[in-house]
Amino acid sequence: MPGHRTLRTVPPSWRRPLAAAAALPLLALAAPAAQAEPEAGDARVWLVEFAEGADASVLDAAPGLDFEVRHDFERIWNGVSVEADPATARRLAQFGHVERVWSDVVFTGPAAVADDGPVPELAQAIQTTRADVAHGRGVTGEGVKVGVIDTGIDYTHPDLGGCFGSGCRVAYGADFVGDDFDSDDPELSEPSPDDDPADCGGHGTHVAGIVGADGEVTGVAPDATFGAYKVFGCEGSTSAEVIMQALEAALDDGMDVVNLSLGQSFQWPGYPTAKAADRLTEEGVVVVASMGNDGEHGVYSGSAPGVGEDVIAVASTDNPAQRMDAAYVPALDRRIGYRPIDASPDPEAGTATDPLAWLGRACADDASESDVAGKAALVVRGTCTFDEKYRRAVAEGATSVVVYNDRPGPFGGGGVEDPAVPVIAVTDADGKDLHDLVSIGEAPVLEFTGETVLVDLPRGGLASGFTAYGPAPDLTFKPDLAAPGGGVWSTVPVADGSYASLSGTSMSSPHVAGAAALLLDAEPRLAPREVRTRLANAAKPVPWGDNPDLGELEAAHRQGTGVVDIVDALDARACLHPTGVNTGHGTGPRTFELTLTSRDEAVRDYTLTHRSTIATTGDDRDPGFHAAEPAVTFEPKEIRLHPGQTATVEVTVEPSADLPLGSVFGGRITARPDAGGESLTAAYSGYHGDYLAIPILEHPELPKLAAIVAQDPETHEFEYRDLAADESFSLADGPDLAALLYLGHQPAAMEVSAANAETGEVVDWEPEAFLPRSPGPDDAMGIHLEDLIAQRPGALEAGRWTLTVRVLKALGDESDPAHWEQWTSPEFTLTA
Repeated sequence: MPGHRTLRTVPPSWRRPLAAAAALPLLALAAPAAQAEPEAGDARVWLVEFAEGADASVLDAAPGLDFEVRHDFERIWNGVSVEADPATARRLAQFGHVERVWSDVVFTGPAAVADDGPVPELAQAIQTTRADVAHGRGVTGEGVKVGVIDTGIDYTHPDLGGCFGSGCRVAYGADFVGDDFDSDDPELSEPSPDDDPADCGGHGTHVAGIVGADGEVTGVAPDATFGAYKVFGCEGSTSAEVIMQALEAALDDGMDVVNLSLGQSFQWPGYPTAKAADRLTEEGVVVVASMGNDGEHGVYSGSAPGVGEDVIAVASTDNPAQRMDAAYVPALDRRIGYRPIDASPDPEAGTATDPLAWLGRACADDASESDVAGKAALVVRGTCTFDEKYRRAVAEGATSVVVYNDRPGPFGGGGVEDPAVPVIAVTDADGKDLHDLVSIGEAPVLEFTGETVLVDLPRGGLASGFTAYGPAPDLTFKPDLAAPGGGVWSTVPVADGSYASLSGTSMSSPHVAGAAALLLDAEPRLAPREVRTRLANAAKPVPWGDNPDLGELEAAHRQGTGVVDIVDALDARACLHPTGVNTGHGTGPRTFELTLTSRDEAVRDYTLTHRSTIATTGDDRDPGFHAAEPAVTFEPKEIRLHPGQTATVEVTVEPSADLPLGSVFGGRITARPDAGGESLTAAYSGYHGDYLAIPILEHPELPKLAAIVAQDPETHEFEYRDLAADESFSLADGPDLAALLYLGHQPAAMEVSAANAETGEVVDWEPEAFLPRSPGPDDAMGIHLEDLIAQRPGALEAGRWTLTVRVLKALGDESDPAHWEQWTSPEFTLTA
């Protein structure tokens, strides 16, 4: 009997959707969904990119083709969106002035926000970036317009102005989709736009509060004006087409800064949303975007549009502490923070737990450590599920359950089904203190105060565990810089409790968008490149937290130049450009130039210094780490700059002989003024070894052919089985055959063809370009035969066939056969 296996599979066109790629907006721990694929032959949306110098008129020469032009993006991207079936899209791709036809990729929607208590605070994060000091100088973002492309904004929130339209804080915007829109659901995938950008999802309101709330919460730029561009319904997903329409509207409305707390993971700078964002910068708009939340998936995990060449991609660091609901413990004479496990009843203010008793780990087979009947059960996290611990405690008579962390810091979670009594989570430190009291015969209680307390985060000031690694697949230096994104308290819709603490690069990006608004308040004539340069130059380094004793810095391709320092950016007397350098690949030394430009009124001397950052040394998904100082020389090392003068420094970096091949390494270069003042920093990264040697199709079980069993209607994941001996597939009844691939690295292109084993006839499909990689070992790409047939109806006939897949290495030359990998399937039989 052939074996069954459920696999996640990736978009678009003749490729099946990825269930575990990036989530949009980029909320840490938000569960991503997959793209619902239309039936073979159904019309869908495509993005048609024109060659340089061509425009939409080239499609006038397409008589007889059944397609509809939906939107012309001529101002922000040289192309249009069209509605057509796959076969028509393939024919459009063959037009001489069409550069490429892209499938309109689905961007997954945000998770529901949580209400973490009534006491608002954003002060910690703006103190980290020193926005509060800028406010003291009167720099507040007044007169600067910031567009938020997200789930909308609850403009009724008092911290965001309380109204919408002329004279309000939220003065511009529109809803591009309608509340019921979900591009992942065929029945809800047609937008119903209107003029009201009210937020029914919550994410955009939280982002806007970080940019510029002014009330109970103070954001980075509290006097900035907002544009609210709603691209998500209340739930579900959106599309690249919609995001690009919002970018266009932000340009038309005269936004000075645009924030995109969203992204498509594992993407290339050439993807349409990234190129459209780049075009906005050419028009004078500062574009800021999340780097992504796929840090657990290793290097090259950044998102589009953040990986766009001119976009400011923002990584996340954890806040020093996170605000949580408070419980007073009389036996400790202090308050501790707690978080209800999802679905748990919230403890009522003014109530208390029964005395605590130690139950232990509380998994099904564990011995009970003590009698918890009529008491609150204290248990430790780990080994089994929260639901199992809860049911064990309740079965033994516990009146509530307190779970403490088995690793540093606070935590949350879910999975407890229909809990009848409260289940709360506390930190490891507080849990151990409670356990110590119980172990000496005390029976502490927790008194729920209805207030909140700040709880220290173990990675405060360090890179958030979720923040994505660069560089981009073409080795472009990314991210550009970092800001607080882990544990940020900000506004949410009034109906959802007004304030909440959320985590993600969705939260770090608006810090930088607000910082850009402060710079433009102080110096309105700064161009987007100058804004990025000033912010990146002033950023402060992030320590590497995995082994603090080594004293290393976080990887440059994870922190950029570091955490934004708004005051130093405002006060900088010179600029160092470019701020992020791709040194390429190879094993020898690399040389590049940096330009130092004075904006001072006095002569100033600078000395160039270097500090290496931790290198990632493993494969794409399991980075591994290595500390190895490269040899770095400067020519010249010391520079005297007169007012307005520009000088060029030649930098040579030679990787350490101890650095393993296949590593991504990097460092920080700082121009330090000898007489005091603001230092200026740039960063670089590079690949040590032959980048073209990274395998793409290598996997112990894949590629292979498989039969499609079913598709999960909620997750859209497909279930496959191995082929039976001599199995055939009917063309008339709809083939259910797939080629399953594992992409170990991002291919620059993919070609698929079928060959008739009897006649030698070869059928080719239109190549795909700039593909994402597989995030993890269970994330396969499924090339479904029914989708290939939909692109070329009638091209395959009854007989014995093979499929061939060719992938072009990242940075590969398509004319060089050595830069391609190829797999040809075993023969399979198609019947009439």
